Order: sequence, then C-alpha cells, then structure tokens
Amino acid sequence: MAIEGLEKIAERTSLDLDEIYERNINVAVTRINEDTVRTKASLLDLNHNMRVDLIVRVKDREILEARCQMVKTPFKVCAATGHRIKSLVGLKIERGIMSRMRPLLSGPSGCTHLNELATEAVRMSSNVIMGFATGDEIEWRERKISDDEFIDRAREFLKDSCLPFSAGLSE
Repeated sequence: MAIEGLEKIAERTSLDLDEIYERNINVAVTRINEDTVRTKASLLDLNHNMRVDLIVRVKDREILEARCQMVKTPFKVCAATGHRIKSLVGLKIERGIMSRMRPLLSGPSGCTHLNELATEAVRMSSNVIMGFATGDEIEWRERKISDDEFIDRAREFLKDSCLPFSAGLSE
C-alpha cells in the first residue's frame, strides 16, 4: 500500500549528491588538574577513523604523553605509523613546533593525517594554555569585554599570529 504524499517528503529531504567526500576533524581540551591539560583530536572520513591524545604540562607547555589510535585506515600498513606519535613527548608547544613535528610524523615513513591531527591538537592546546596565561580563563572562553580590550590583553601572547594581534595595529 502506497503512502499518499510520500514522494513529496522524499523530494524535500533528498541529499546533496554534489559532495563526494567529507572529512571531520574535532578537537577537545580538558583540564586534568592545575598542572596539565589533555587534548584529544579525531579525524573521521570514509577511509579513516583516527585519534590523537596529548597530555601537556601547562607551566612550560611540554608534551608529557602522546598516544594515537587508528581504528580505521585505508591500508593495513598505515596503522604501522601510529607509534611515531610518541616522538612528540618532550617537545614544547612554542614557535617552531609545527616544523619540528612534520618530519617526526609525516614523510615517506609517516602519515600526513597523523601530522594533521597532532598539529590541530597542539594548536588547540596552545590556545587554551594562552587563555590560562592571560590570567582570566573564563574571559578567554566567554568574551564579555570589548574586542579592543581583549586584543590588548592577549596581544603579548599572540603577537603577529594573525591580523587582530598584529604589532602594526597597536602602533
């Protein structure tokens, strides 16, 4: 028995078939205690389900632990690159870390997606730790003050990282 009007509902809910591939990357930071944060990054697409987990000491931004889980990879051999994440232990999240991470994680014996996930985890860790460094963690998250005041407070930590924090804008 056909349901009357069903074809009209199907037309309104049809998928956009122009997209042939989609990748989702998510990053979350949790404060473990006053001294450390845990940053989890995940990548999910048709061929990958990967996760990176970093534990970072807040006071000196040192990566204390680094783990990787490759639940799904396009080829079995890809999972053999996961152990490389441990090479991040001991690195400090500071200027230049991305260029130091790239040869450790990607390249001919690594995985570009492992590097991508670790990069996102490091970026978010840095952002959160900067929020702590400004002395007002809640303001960093909730933003109740004006843009100008916030930029003035954070410029020292984010100098020349992007347009709002450009040293040229403060002069």
